[in-house]
Amino acid sequence: MSLGPAARRRVALYGGAAVFAALALWAIPAFLSRLVPGVAVRRMDIEADAAMETEAVKLLREYVRIDTTNPPGLTRPAIEFLARILRCEGIPVTVTGADPERPILVARLKGRTSEGALALHNHADVVPAGDPATWKKPPFAAERGDGGERDHLYGRGTLDMKAQTIANVLALASLVRAGIVPLRDIVFVVESGEESYEESLGMEWLLDHRPDLLAGVTDVFNEGGVNEVKTQRVERFGIEVMQKAILSVDVLSKEQKPLEDFGAFLKSEEEKEPIRVVPAVREFLRFIAPSRSDVWGRRMMGDAEKLGPGTEFWQYVPEVYRSLLKDSIYMGTIKKDAEGFSVRVVRTLLPGSPVAAARAQLDGWVRDRKLGLRVVIATPDCVPSPAEGRAYQAVADVFSLDAEGAPVGPYILSGQYTSSEGIRARGLRAYGVSPFAVSIYDALTIHHENERISLPFFVDGIERMRRVLLEFATAP
Repeated sequence: MSLGPAARRRVALYGGAAVFAALALWAIPAFLSRLVPGVAVRRMDIEADAAMETEAVKLLREYVRIDTTNPPGLTRPAIEFLARILRCEGIPVTVTGADPERPILVARLKGRTSEGALALHNHADVVPAGDPATWKKPPFAAERGDGGERDHLYGRGTLDMKAQTIANVLALASLVRAGIVPLRDIVFVVESGEESYEESLGMEWLLDHRPDLLAGVTDVFNEGGVNEVKTQRVERFGIEVMQKAILSVDVLSKEQKPLEDFGAFLKSEEEKEPIRVVPAVREFLRFIAPSRSDVWGRRMMGDAEKLGPGTEFWQYVPEVYRSLLKDSIYMGTIKKDAEGFSVRVVRTLLPGSPVAAARAQLDGWVRDRKLGLRVVIATPDCVPSPAEGRAYQAVADVFSLDAEGAPVGPYILSGQYTSSEGIRARGLRAYGVSPFAVSIYDALTIHHENERISLPFFVDGIERMRRVLLEFATAP
């Protein structure tokens, strides 16, 4: 049966429309996908395979395999390892210190002037690994994870802070290899007693006994930077400018009840501490609160003094914010030992609250109750570093131009301690700078079992630190 002219026209018309519709259904999504930015998904396993062949990863694995557990903190093999790398690059090295088995390394890359020099501060010691049976990989083998964790390198010190030390070494070497003479000297320092808070093994010893090795240094890059990460992207680059001072003691008693009563007293005293928004904290809140859509930070930026203890608002404020706004007192769990009972008491103090005064007050409280006291750690007073100067600006400029496109600003540690506290107390500007993206899950392994670093993020950080040092070396 043949179709007439009218029927053929209808078939041609509607058939063509059907073909056009089919083509549209196929083409429109493809066209729209070009208008909407895609979500970049990195193949971390493939990147990790490539990372294993890089100079940076090979050096990191060799460094992690040197057991520098503190105690005993015998770091000389690690210091000699780093000294060899630097000398091979033609950078003069001095190994000094009060303890030959736990020495301090100082290397200086000369620039056009020693004034305004930058110190890259590192520590070689690591905390004990604990029971190796709890680790997925041996703590000093520097091996990759299995299965979905093959993009990670496991090992004690991978995050704290051997990876950052390798990044600093290679950033310094990159200037030498490129034939760049920095505008200002750059000093590379590795201490041996950071994890046990021994000033005699670090920068403080150098300032007291070998100030010639730090001549002209005004700024220091240390660990302590916080880069907040979501999935595979950096959401915020944080440059640490302040940490609260810490007074940590063990209070001792022959019986448990006096310590329980003392705990109730401390709680009442803590509630009396006034709210204080110091300038550095206000700037930190201005940095983090808007990008987090954070009700706590936003409220506290304005009129925090009226939001303290006794108000309905205060009872809902997370501790991480409370600790930024007042001097704090924390009490741990009462423990029994052969000599009686003890409890750890920690005071964290804002600028303007001297550690000595807090110690004297605590001594009085303990003495009145006929309790004993043993000091665990007493840091120098809290001193913020200003978010300014050539060194700070070099980090801020490089991070702000990073491909991640994340905001950059000052960050504060409210309960953690690094050696920056002592450095700032000596009049130097110290900044916690991390070139790495570290997820919260990886960060939780620091000082715990299964410490690990993402190999792709490590390689990213090597390049990021190279750019930071290049910027400092060449920018007027």
